Amino acid sequence: MDISYLLSKTKLFEGIETTALNEIAQFTERQIFEPMYNQDMVIISANEPHEPDLFLIISGEVSLDIMPKTMNIASTKQEKSLEHEVFGELSWVLKQKRLSDIHTNSRVVLLRIHGQKLQEYLTIHPEVALLFWQRIFYATARRLSETFLKNKNESEWNSVFKF
Repeated sequence: MDISYLLSKTKLFEGIETTALNEIAQFTERQIFEPMYNQDMVIISANEPHEPDLFLIISGEVSLDIMPKTMNIASTKQEKSLEHEVFGELSWVLKQKRLSDIHTNSRVVLLRIHGQKLQEYLTIHPEVALLFWQRIFYATARRLSETFLKNKNESEWNSVFKF
């Protein structure tokens, strides 16, 4: 399947012109992971030696936990929101090592966008960059808000939100 078409179906790149998607597709790779039935598979290691990349889930589910989830029957789901579709964005934005391994126990189809090339592309295409950064900011803010609400009674959050 055409990578630019797959990019257009994601929330991150929805509505971006076909010309831009074709250019971004040149440094985007489609990856498919199929673990054995009911087994966990590390699909991206926190210890990868190269610059951080950005990942979009086309189908399937991943866990960004440090420890893999309990094995369940394999399943897939369609992502309906950007904050569940994109991952790797914090490492990419901060240019730092990943916080955890990424696991799956079901079939996953990803788009892996080369981080350095994406940064270079956005630098010379401000019209795409504006929409892209707005969406990354929104997804990150939603995740932070959800995490805060889930853990708001924890004392460590007091230090995080102390201004």
